[in-house]
Amino acid sequence: MSVADTMEYITLGNPVSRVLISSTSTMLRAIGLRPKQVPINDPKLQLQTPQLPLKVPLYSLMGSHYNFVRIAGLGGASAIFMGAYCKYFLKDVHDPKEQQEAQAFADVANRIHFLHSFALMCMPLAHYPVFTGALMTAGTALFSGCMYYRALTGERGLQHYATIGGFCLIGAWLSLVF
Repeated sequence: MSVADTMEYITLGNPVSRVLISSTSTMLRAIGLRPKQVPINDPKLQLQTPQLPLKVPLYSLMGSHYNFVRIAGLGGASAIFMGAYCKYFLKDVHDPKEQQEAQAFADVANRIHFLHSFALMCMPLAHYPVFTGALMTAGTALFSGCMYYRALTGERGLQHYATIGGFCLIGAWLSLVF
């Protein structure tokens, strides 16, 4: 492909440009502006109206694994709640060192909680959606739950479960590779 062919494809020939030109032309016609008709002899440059696919709701494409999107919604809502609750609860801790340490645990828990809530929305697209989604849900609950517990109570008794949750999350991400 020459440079001229490449530029022609980028500006006029690709599907996005064709749809953009077609929709702009339709919009201009709808408001009463008519483009000037210039005869074009080159068939490559004539605009063709693309056939757009039927409008299908996105949730119907996800099939039976749509429940992971619902779990992601619950996870996102609970992450917002826990983030606000930890900020409110931890402002009353009197020891600055203890407050800073607890806030660090709460921030890590909240960041992981949010990130994996968003990732759960994509589970229907995974090769093994149930396996990956279950690992990610369990890992998020174990890791973030234990970190929230540590931040709010100061007890270290459940910290080893956070490690197990971290390994579940690693396994979930690696299951997307295979």
